[in-house]
Amino acid sequence: LQMASRLMASRIQLIGRGMSQPTPYGKRMDRLQSRIFNEVVLPTDTRSHKVVRVMSAEPFETKEQLSPKYYPNLPMFHYLTKLVRLHGVFFDDHVIFRQVQDELKTIRGKVVRPPIGQGKRAQLRGKK
Repeated sequence: LQMASRLMASRIQLIGRGMSQPTPYGKRMDRLQSRIFNEVVLPTDTRSHKVVRVMSAEPFETKEQLSPKYYPNLPMFHYLTKLVRLHGVFFDDHVIFRQVQDELKTIRGKVVRPPIGQGKRAQLRGKK
């Protein structure tokens, strides 16, 4: 009875031995296991593993946080905040500061936002 239990343990060791051993059977089993679990079949370096990881990742288009539907409609929000600020419900310190600075520039005779094609570079180009 004691002899049979010892033989059983050795049989279990013999069955599992082929998986990680460098025998042709063990190599084939490792490749099959890699194919089943979607891993790299042939041994590669770490740089190649990065490529595999990137290519096996979910595409950006299917990720919800990166889709265009995730982000708010910024032009609409900009228009709404302007409208609400015009009615005096919304108070934005930064916008008011910019308006005051623009008024001070116009008082000094500066052009705040020149039309396209009439800025400093265009004036320099005209002097030549």
